[in-house]
Amino acid sequence: MRKAEDGNRSRVYTTQQGSSQGTGMSLIKRIFTKKPKEASDIIADLITEQPSLPGKEGSFVTEESPEATEIQHITQQLLDYEVKRDWVNYSKLCHTAITGFEPQGHGHMIKGLEFQRFYFEATTTTPHKTLIMDPQVTMLGPDSAVIAYVRICQKSDPATNTVYSVHSNESRVWKRMAGSWLNIHYHKSGTSKVSTS
Repeated sequence: MRKAEDGNRSRVYTTQQGSSQGTGMSLIKRIFTKKPKEASDIIADLITEQPSLPGKEGSFVTEESPEATEIQHITQQLLDYEVKRDWVNYSKLCHTAITGFEPQGHGHMIKGLEFQRFYFEATTTTPHKTLIMDPQVTMLGPDSAVIAYVRICQKSDPATNTVYSVHSNESRVWKRMAGSWLNIHYHKSGTSKVSTS
């Protein structure tokens, strides 16, 4: 254990050699032995860097990897099934014990598929298109991933002869089980409506 003096303040840190924690402790050493302004610069650098995690591509964010592309594709499929009210195919992409947060739950965690199934069977939909904008895929390993994106729904109202768009912020956690990707958790923000005509 060593002690570092910084003005009138003292900080204590430990160093480890030849271990996986060595790098982390080295960064801590750099932070706590620098002046406050320099320390903030180091922290900012750490935030902007993409740390290595045990993903198949060996990186935290793998937007161009085959797995990331597959996650984007299957997420779009899921949303398209929702638009079409295709419960059979929609449910095939979801784990039976899926959890989620969405405005319709009024702050409560949704568990299972029955909550969503009610909306599939009880409502109709006007023709519209769903787009995924600014997708960010994070591979947590070879068989798990998180995708965050902005969802844009382009809709029309035949009664008023107007078209409008609705957007929400969403994230989904995917897990590959028995060779198939399943949505195991989702989080949806509230929606905002913008009229275009």
